Amino acid sequence: MEEDDSYVPSDLTAEERQELENIRRRKQELLADIQRLKEEIAEVANEIESLGSTEESFSFCDFLS
Repeated sequence: MEEDDSYVPSDLTAEERQELENIRRRKQELLADIQRLKEEIAEVANEIESLGSTEESFSFCDFLS
């Protein structure tokens, strides 16, 4: 359910309009941060997965023998 972020109720004071603008700006910043974190998590998950593949072909037990 996406809200129209351009809608501004006509009964808001100038101060309330400014606060609404600040909230909407911060919302966009947080959404960008969330997207960046999702990408970082995916990258780390891929690195972990590739390390797991490496461990399967060269186990610690092989190293000890």
